Amino acid sequence: MEHELIDYYDENGTHLGVIDKAIAHSKGLWHKSVHVWIVNDTKQVLLQKRCSQKKFFPNFWDCSFAGHIGAGETSIISAIREAKEEIGLTIEDAELNFLFTEKQEYSWDKILSREFVDVYVLHKNIDTNTLTFQEEEVENAEFVNLEKLSSLFLSKKIIPHNKEFECLKTILS
Repeated sequence: MEHELIDYYDENGTHLGVIDKAIAHSKGLWHKSVHVWIVNDTKQVLLQKRCSQKKFFPNFWDCSFAGHIGAGETSIISAIREAKEEIGLTIEDAELNFLFTEKQEYSWDKILSREFVDVYVLHKNIDTNTLTFQEEEVENAEFVNLEKLSSLFLSKKIIPHNKEFECLKTILS
């Protein structure tokens, strides 16, 4: 089993130390992650479909790419790494536009995820046929318009990042 070390925090964001991600999830400890939403010039957002082997929200649609912020890392460094790992996309830090940080709590099976999420938008035109998916993470990716995004949200086929969706409605309108 591969270990992924992350920083963990109290509920107010005070750094408490470093721990394995699996332990943070099993004990419901606060930690940090990053979400990036890619929006193209035709006002569509790239969604990824999580693979069926994921322990957390398998087969659900999600943001373009995301990941836990490694111990001692910044969200920008994590975003650049996750773009390459999950969808094979090389990006530069200057391309990322910070939107906000949000506290999010989700539970799924035996996982309690409590995260401070740094949310970014990346304005970029991408041919999805050029993307390469990390097999254990991503099954598919496609650009969708606001109507399709809203439909996925209402049908509960996408992870419910409520505040992020509200922000995306403005961006995609």
